[in-house]
This record gives sequence, structure tokens and C-alpha cells, in this order.
Amino acid sequence: MYVREGKTCTAIAKELKINEGTVYRWKAEAAEKDENLDWDVQRRIYNMSPKEMVAMYAESVKAWLLQIKMNPALLSDPKIADAIAKHVSVMQKIDVRTQYLGVAIDLIKIANQYLAENAPELKEKMEPYWDGIYQELVTYSTRKGMF
Repeated sequence: MYVREGKTCTAIAKELKINEGTVYRWKAEAAEKDENLDWDVQRRIYNMSPKEMVAMYAESVKAWLLQIKMNPALLSDPKIADAIAKHVSVMQKIDVRTQYLGVAIDLIKIANQYLAENAPELKEKMEPYWDGIYQELVTYSTRKGMF
């Protein structure tokens, strides 16, 4: 609910009919166990646009290239050389349509945040529709010849 629906701890407690402190405790306990379980980290990852994912992927490849620059002998390992070649190929094949999809998803996030701050009742009404809108955008952006 916190990650996928963007609900606050207060709203979750109200919906589950439990004490708000319990939800905050669950959130804190998850963060203490492992960063990957941290609700805020999970929310950021869940709401990541394709554009942000591509940027993260590119940064990972750059990090490997920097290691190779510092130690060119790494390229003598065929596994590393092959992996780098594959990653570069993937980056070259990333369709520009993902950029359009990323902009659209960013717009959805901005609209949802705006509604949360300025018209919470309308945000609640829109909640059931965001996933459907997202799926329609994915379908539209992956059709051949659309862009």
C-alpha cells in the first residue's frame, strides 16, 4: 500500500483499522533489517520511470568501463569483454520510445503528487486508474511505427 499505492502510514492504518504507530513500526523495522526492504527505497524503485532505469543502467556500464580504464588487462578476460560488448549493444538498442514513455510516467507521478498535495479527494478517486493508464502507455509506446 505504501509502495504501490503511494499511501501514507496514516492512510494505511486507517484502512487496515490499526494503530498508526504499528504501521510506522513496521516501516522502521523493515528499514532496519535491510536497505532493500526499506519502504521508501522500494517506493522510489517502484515509481522509477524507464528513463531513470536506462540512466541507472548506463551508470553501471560506465562504472565497469572506468574499472577497465584503470586496469586494461581486465579486457583480456573473455567473459568481461563479452559482457561489456553485450551491455553496450543493449544500450544502443534501447528504443527512443522509452524516452516518451518515461516522460508520460513522470507526468503521472507529478499529477499524482500534485493531487495528493492539492486535492486529496481527487487523488483517491484517481488511484484505481493509474495502473490502467500506465499499461495503456506501455502498449502504445511499444507498438511498432508509433513514433
